[in-house]
Amino acid sequence: MRRLARIAAWLAGGLFLLVFVAAGALWIVLDSDWLRGELEGRASDYTGRKTSVAKMDFDWGATTSVRLEKLEVANVAWAKTPHMLKVEQVDFDIRLWPLLKGNVVLTRLVLRKPEVEVEVGDKEQLNWSMEETPVVTGAVKAIEPDSRYGAPVIGHLEVTDGKLAYRDPRRKLELDGAVSTAAGKAAEQSQVELNLKGKLEGQPLALKFKGGSIVMLRDTEQPYPLDLDVTFGGTKLVAKGTVHDPFKWTGADVDLTLSGPNLSEIYPLLGIPGPPTPPYRITGKLERDPGVWKFVKSKWRVGESDLTGEVIIDERKKPEFLTAKLVSQKLVFEDLAPLIGAPPQRKTNVSAKQAETQAQLEASGDLFPNVPLRTERLRAMNMDVTLDAKRVIAPPWLPVQALAFRVLIQDGNATVKPLTLQVLGGGRIEGELGIDARSDNPRVRTHLALTDIELKNFFRESRYFDATQGKIQGRVVLAGNGKSLAQVMGSADGYMAFALGGGSVSSLMVSLAGLQIFDALILYVTGDNRIPIKCAVSRLNFQRGNVLFDRTLLDTQKSVLYVKGQVSLQSQAVSAEVDADPKSFDLLDLHGTVAIQGKLREPRISLGRVFPIPTPVFGNAKDVACPQVTQQLLAAPQ
Repeated sequence: MRRLARIAAWLAGGLFLLVFVAAGALWIVLDSDWLRGELEGRASDYTGRKTSVAKMDFDWGATTSVRLEKLEVANVAWAKTPHMLKVEQVDFDIRLWPLLKGNVVLTRLVLRKPEVEVEVGDKEQLNWSMEETPVVTGAVKAIEPDSRYGAPVIGHLEVTDGKLAYRDPRRKLELDGAVSTAAGKAAEQSQVELNLKGKLEGQPLALKFKGGSIVMLRDTEQPYPLDLDVTFGGTKLVAKGTVHDPFKWTGADVDLTLSGPNLSEIYPLLGIPGPPTPPYRITGKLERDPGVWKFVKSKWRVGESDLTGEVIIDERKKPEFLTAKLVSQKLVFEDLAPLIGAPPQRKTNVSAKQAETQAQLEASGDLFPNVPLRTERLRAMNMDVTLDAKRVIAPPWLPVQALAFRVLIQDGNATVKPLTLQVLGGGRIEGELGIDARSDNPRVRTHLALTDIELKNFFRESRYFDATQGKIQGRVVLAGNGKSLAQVMGSADGYMAFALGGGSVSSLMVSLAGLQIFDALILYVTGDNRIPIKCAVSRLNFQRGNVLFDRTLLDTQKSVLYVKGQVSLQSQAVSAEVDADPKSFDLLDLHGTVAIQGKLREPRISLGRVFPIPTPVFGNAKDVACPQVTQQLLAAPQ
């Protein structure tokens, strides 16, 4: 909100500046060419810019009428436009006696073809700033109203063919537009209208503003109406309502609606580093305390998820500090995929860019997207964000039913701690995540613990669900560098370890993996039997994005299945094989392995080193010492 407020303030402030210039001109206006020259010289000294007036007329009285023709104020030397202010004609009637008390009372003010140019230099200097024009800026600051009580009294304001422009090359911001007054709903009142169009970081930007008249601004008995509509690319912001005092933003009753294809795209507009999301719509009330913006009573629709809560931005702290407390009664887990650059898997309610990313992943066979995560934006603002999702809707292979986390961001270093996922059946995934974005090569780290995760829940909606039992324990300790998930995983170090101390799995799965066709044929005819698991363990060791299978096995009553091989996360390809070591006699066995080759997203599974004729096999495999192996695998590496 701060960046948009700054732009709007300077543009709208240009209109009020015209009022101050017109009022101040009374002190130096006389009907004489010689004195007009004196006026131009004194005004040039006063503003620090060359100032010229083509013609001046006045009609003295208790209420004096003044007309200025072709008023021009030159710009600073580094600016691209020659003039910072141009007015074709200024007509105003001013009461003299109130000036003795320091009050400006204009019974009439007419501005014809005013042009205001606001420019930001390469060193963040502003052409209207105190440093560039210390005298005039100081004067404006001195008479700038602190509240609507101090606003100038203007009986009638008329602006025709007004133009406002804003240029900020570093932020790639260009705005050009019109400002005018128009008839309001009441015949005796007028309203201020501002229409601007341009570009921000290459995206089209349009701003429309309607506000109450200057008379209404001074009328402290009535709240001041405002209607703001901003469109930036696919992002749309609408603020509509009333404010008792727009200078202090007190007594606000303003509804704010923000919508777009991706919440991260609000950063150039509002200066807030929003997270990547599916298409969203957010509504709520915009309030303000001194130095603090508040977005309260908000309702969020992000993808297919619903959230409520409040967002507070404290501008008094440097950098600014954002606090958000959000609660969700329905969180669709897929809607979190854009956080790591991945698109939601569904075909509907995704942005055009997310659909394009999904198509690229499918075409390349990659699993991890190489979409920049824009982590450098974490340096723009410190944050404390909490989310409590009471109910999570997850795909069948991910049995998460609730989650909660807290995100703390301090000077570009983000920590997600605590992070808790509740799993069906009472299991939990707990730990923390971290992103150190203080450098241009962000460091991402993960430390998670899996406790009592029911194995069967990973086979929901499959034929293996009823035949599967057991609880998984696990550890995930990984760290990598990069600006996308693909780069982070391609450089990852650490390990993942999982263990199942007992349970059961589908006999059909084991028979197929072991290529014991006798069992498989019977099971295809009679059904899917359950066979006990004595032990199942797996450890994946990561080193610079290369993953090695370390003691990955499944110990059953009939055989021990071993997985060997490696995965390259840089190429996102796997080369592994599953071999079965029988414990007892089997009549028909192909004496082969199951080979897993190709891209991680869709690997090819085939039979390797198979004898052409099934022959009997006499097994002699021994039981695995599960407790000892489990303890070794779950322990951190020495």
